[in-house]
Amino acid sequence: MTETVSVDQTSGAEPGVLGPLVLLVAPSVSEQMGGEAIKAIQIYLELERQGVRVRQLTHDRVRFEMEKNYPTMKVTYIPDFWEDPVQRFVLKFRATQWLLTLVFYWRASQYIRKLAKEEPDLIVHYTSPVSPVLPAFHVPGVPEIMGPINGNIHYPPAFRHRESRPYRARRLFHNVAKIVHRIFFSGRQRADVLLVAGGERTARSLRWAGCRPEQFVETLDSGIADRLFECPRIEHSGVNLDFVQNGRLVPHKGVDLILRAMQRTRLPVRMTVVGRGEEKPRIERLVAELGLGPRVTLIDWIPDHGSIPQFLRRFRAFVFPSLAEANGIVVQEAMALGLPVVCLDWGGPGLLVTPESGIAIKPLSEEHVVDELAKAMDRLAEDGELADRMSQAGRAIATDRGFAWSKLARVWIGIYNRLHAQRQPESRSAPAAGDLVPAVRDASPMRQGGNS
Repeated sequence: MTETVSVDQTSGAEPGVLGPLVLLVAPSVSEQMGGEAIKAIQIYLELERQGVRVRQLTHDRVRFEMEKNYPTMKVTYIPDFWEDPVQRFVLKFRATQWLLTLVFYWRASQYIRKLAKEEPDLIVHYTSPVSPVLPAFHVPGVPEIMGPINGNIHYPPAFRHRESRPYRARRLFHNVAKIVHRIFFSGRQRADVLLVAGGERTARSLRWAGCRPEQFVETLDSGIADRLFECPRIEHSGVNLDFVQNGRLVPHKGVDLILRAMQRTRLPVRMTVVGRGEEKPRIERLVAELGLGPRVTLIDWIPDHGSIPQFLRRFRAFVFPSLAEANGIVVQEAMALGLPVVCLDWGGPGLLVTPESGIAIKPLSEEHVVDELAKAMDRLAEDGELADRMSQAGRAIATDRGFAWSKLARVWIGIYNRLHAQRQPESRSAPAAGDLVPAVRDASPMRQGGNS
């Protein structure tokens, strides 16, 4: 393996600052490759902002974007997979692409062994992938954190007929993968800390894969921009017929369920759908077939991201019936701004939204979900007082649970410091109470939020 360090002269910390070097490991770090890749950038930037000595390890394929958009980031690049003819062949088949991730992490482990000789205070934080069962490689003698782990979210049983072939294959393979991981791969089993972001759903998968509850630390899957908490809370009163949905237009987001529900509302509620993707032509056809044209507005995107809080102020609630959402950053953002959330009591949104801050619908059947969505929109549209109580509760939850990136990063920094202190000869005693957030086994009971 060959690797290079880009813009190595800028460390993001003051020269001479003591403390561990935190190596963040993620196969994709990019603004163009989806949520996990964007989150990897946000993690790096927030840790650097808080003074952590940090370096990123990632694919060489993102080098051009990173050097152009983030020239001061300290990055080590592992050569791109498709330089190898065999890897180019594997890349053609979606079902086997996980093998490339496996190769990346094997190569990463070789780099970490080398770096550990130069950096005795090295801590490694694998920030992705989020799956609790993908193989991981352990590097002896190096403190390792893995997570947030929150993958393998499947469709609710009543919606399995909607699964695409890749989703179905992933669900069926999941139980096999847990056993294979337990027998043949010990990387996660030997990690110091596993950041568990998917509640009991994820903890159960990790236990099946051979991991121990004492490794678990409950955490959020992601933070959100601190500036959202500087915006005035969205206040509600009177009647408001306007609702909003925001996200990629892909099958599992369930936008068609919203449209079908709009046919059943007592009030002529209106829906603004923000996003683009493969489902857009189908959604446009469905809007026309259901005669909802005057009540549905489709917007590809909002050019000025900073204007989104102001844009959202005119809506009564955020409607998000996603069928396979591990977390739901858009749900976190809505709660922080003061928008009540209507979602499914499933996956990530089911863990974030409480009865005080929104309406979470049991995914018992398509008919049940469509009926309950219609009732929820009618209820919120005409009851401004209820919407405002939910707005206040959502903002309070977002603040108290530390949705802001700055607060989430401080929790992880506390874990880094604890692991670093435990390695020092004079600090072999047990950590003080409160050094870590409660482990899953000690936390209050968590809601189901999906299959294991």
